[in-house]
Amino acid sequence: MYSFGVRTVHLLMICGISLNAYLICLSAPYVADDHFIFYRLRQGGVFGFASQPPTSFFRPLISLHYYLDYLLGMSPLFSHLVNLFWHTVCGLLLYALAYRLLRRWGWNERIAEHGAILGALLFVALPANVEAVAWFAARADMVATASALGALLLLMRFYEPARRADYLGALGCFAIGLFCKESLLTFPFIVWLWLRYLSVERAGWFAAPFFGVLMVYLAMRTAIVGGVGAYPEAWGTLQRPWLLVVNLFAYLFQMGMPAILYGLGRDLWDTLLWGVWLAGAGMVVYAWRVSPSRQPFQVEWRILLRFVLLSLLPVLIFKPSPFYFLNSRYSYLASAFMAVGVGGFLAQLSQSRGWGRSAVAFLLAAYVVGTLRQADAWRTAGEIARNSVLSLRDAPAEQPLLILSVPDHFHGAYIWRAGFHEGVALLLPERANQPVYVASRFTMRLRADTRVEYANGVATLTNPIDIFLSPEGARTPPAEEPIVLPDKLVVHWSLLAQYRLIGFQEGRFVPLAVEQGGSTAHALPINLAQHDVDAANQGDHVGDEASDRHLFQRL
Repeated sequence: MYSFGVRTVHLLMICGISLNAYLICLSAPYVADDHFIFYRLRQGGVFGFASQPPTSFFRPLISLHYYLDYLLGMSPLFSHLVNLFWHTVCGLLLYALAYRLLRRWGWNERIAEHGAILGALLFVALPANVEAVAWFAARADMVATASALGALLLLMRFYEPARRADYLGALGCFAIGLFCKESLLTFPFIVWLWLRYLSVERAGWFAAPFFGVLMVYLAMRTAIVGGVGAYPEAWGTLQRPWLLVVNLFAYLFQMGMPAILYGLGRDLWDTLLWGVWLAGAGMVVYAWRVSPSRQPFQVEWRILLRFVLLSLLPVLIFKPSPFYFLNSRYSYLASAFMAVGVGGFLAQLSQSRGWGRSAVAFLLAAYVVGTLRQADAWRTAGEIARNSVLSLRDAPAEQPLLILSVPDHFHGAYIWRAGFHEGVALLLPERANQPVYVASRFTMRLRADTRVEYANGVATLTNPIDIFLSPEGARTPPAEEPIVLPDKLVVHWSLLAQYRLIGFQEGRFVPLAVEQGGSTAHALPINLAQHDVDAANQGDHVGDEASDRHLFQRL
């Protein structure tokens, strides 16, 4: 047996890297779909999310899981801790699976342990997985992955001593994962390949119950959703098979990225990070080529790549293209299988003298820094989301509001991609019934201080690399809709008389002044705090709330 102390150190390393990589975003407020989920739970109860019509998805068990967060007061800290727990569990399960696979491939205990820990550390520190961990709404990806890895481990145990309990446990893990997210639709095929790979007699017979669970799930999903259901873009993708191949390579590519593409060539730290990653990757290739004991690595890539492709197949069919948005959470399960093989490769490489160990350390360092940077972006996005909604607190409740543009995402982290109106209802319940409309969304690619400036009926952005987006997922004004262009937003004059115009600056929504007659409009860099002081000095009002309300009424 390998040293119990060394194995304990390895387990602590997985937990420690996972915790430290995401410690920065544990207190980050909720963003985007998080508010939508809680709003649906408030309206529909324990199975209010993705379990009742109308919905495009069927995920009753994850709705049950989210309901615990709802009952505990919708605490971001608790929700992020639970997400981090599931990510760490996935890392530990991958460590166990990788070790057993490497031992099966003939590796000795020491090298197998080395390969397993490298694979697990690579997985928990992979920047492509930040979206799944840092975003509360993406918890389903981690629960499904933990279920899949647990099922494979139990099937391996079932094969060795032939214990029925392990088989039933694997079947239960699959059912839990599938009813949390449809990313396990192809898992019965993985089970069939896995049992055949383990040389289990009657592999098809043992895989049949997994297909049975799948049929039950599809029948229930069809009844609830009214069909198979998916994102609207999915069925258009099926009509263009070549796009499936393009999306597949895009998902595979982004798995190995140290960080997202937004800052490459435009942001010093992102560019430097990419440089470090490329240097590490180059060192790995060089060390492999010059290794004096260069032999074919005993990693059976064929079975791992089959698992990767089957894991990505539901994503390619049901989910939006990665070019629509990075959507890196969808490759979470596939990255686990890739990490097993890459961990074994790096373990053998690090055994050689010279560049091997330095290259591995260089590469892992780039991944850890990339994950820290992305986790910090999610923290910033959460703060923008919360502060922006709370800034509407003092708006006049008797007038409809037209927000020119809401921030969509910051450095790849969602802000108000969806769920804005649900966020208003949850954070400002007194505003739940007030007419609030949104004219557009806008990107915050690299800077969190992008402002929406407005003059003469046209809104522009202060950062030239940011763009306006369509108001998808938001309520638009029922009258004349603004014209949304990438570089500007044109507001029809008739809207000025119907709504109170709201702009975005300094991380909050502020009122926009409109001159009498509506012939011209411009943004006022209003400092609400300073206005309070001035009003108090003049004796106009008493208290901050009265002063702010007076300001809105004057405008």
